[in-house]
Amino acid sequence: MTKSPSSAEPSRLDIEARVLQYGLEQPTLGQFSVAQALQAQGLKVSASTVRNIWKRHGLETSYLRLLAKSKGTNGGDKTELNPDEQSHLKRERRNRKLAAKAKGQDEAVSALRREEVLLAAARIFADKGYAETSLREVAAATGMQPASLYYHFASKEDLFATVHHLGISRVNQALDATALQHDDPWQRLEEACATALKFQLNPSDLAVVVRVDPGIRYPARLQRRIDADRASYEDRFRRLIDELPLHRKADRTLLRLTLLGALNWTRVWYRPSGPLSAEDIGRQLIRIVFGYGFQRAT
Repeated sequence: MTKSPSSAEPSRLDIEARVLQYGLEQPTLGQFSVAQALQAQGLKVSASTVRNIWKRHGLETSYLRLLAKSKGTNGGDKTELNPDEQSHLKRERRNRKLAAKAKGQDEAVSALRREEVLLAAARIFADKGYAETSLREVAAATGMQPASLYYHFASKEDLFATVHHLGISRVNQALDATALQHDDPWQRLEEACATALKFQLNPSDLAVVVRVDPGIRYPARLQRRIDADRASYEDRFRRLIDELPLHRKADRTLLRLTLLGALNWTRVWYRPSGPLSAEDIGRQLIRIVFGYGFQRAT
C-alpha cells in the first residue's frame, strides 16, 4: 500500500522489521527483488540496506532464510514451505554438501557437480536411451535448474559423448592394468577378454551406455565421437593380437574383428545364473575364436 504524504516516515526499526518480515515471507527472493517490492509499497530502502539487515540477523542467503521460515526463527512463525521452496532448500542443501566435500578433498565444487551429473545422466541414458532422454530430466535428477546444466555441457549430445567417454576410459584403464600383469601374450589376451566381459556384462549404468548396438545410429557429430572412443578400445586388442605368435597364414584383422564381435554379442545370451562367470567366458572365447591348432605358430 502506498503511504500518504501525511503519514509519518517509518523508523529504522520499522524498516528493519519490514525487511525481515518480507525476507521470511519470500525467502527465495534476492536483495534487489525484495528492495524493489518494498519500494513499490512506499518504503525507502535500498538493496544494500536489505543485505545488511539480513546479514545482521544471519539471513544473508536464501538457504538461511528458508531454514528460518521452516523453523520459525528470527521472529517469524513456523511455516510449512511450499513445493517450490522445498525444492529450492533441497538444492541448496545438496550444494552445501558438495562444497563441504570439495573443501575436504581439495576439489572444486564444479568438478564434483560435473561428476554427479555424469553419473545421473548415465543412469537415465541406460534406462531410456539417448533419443528419449532430456536434459531437463538429468537436471531434475541432480537438483539443478536446466539452465545450470549448460554450465557443464553445451548440449545433450555433449553430455552423452562425455558419459560414453567416461565409460570407455574406465574399461581401457582396466585393460591396460591387466596387460601389465602378464608376460605371456596368450595369457595377456585371455585376461584382457576376461576384463572386457566383466565390464560389458556388468549391469552398471556406465557399462550399459557403452555397449555396442549396431541397430542404433547417433547424430553424425556424436557418432564420430563415439567411434573415436571405440577405436581407442579396439586398438588395445589390435596390439594384443599383434603380439601373438600366430601361424603365418593367420589373418590378424579378421581374428580381431571376430573376437570383438563375439565379446559384444555375449551380452545377448549371457545369464548371470549360468555355470560360467563373465571372466571365464572371456578366457574361453579366444580358444574358440583362435583355436589352438591352425592359428598358433607351429
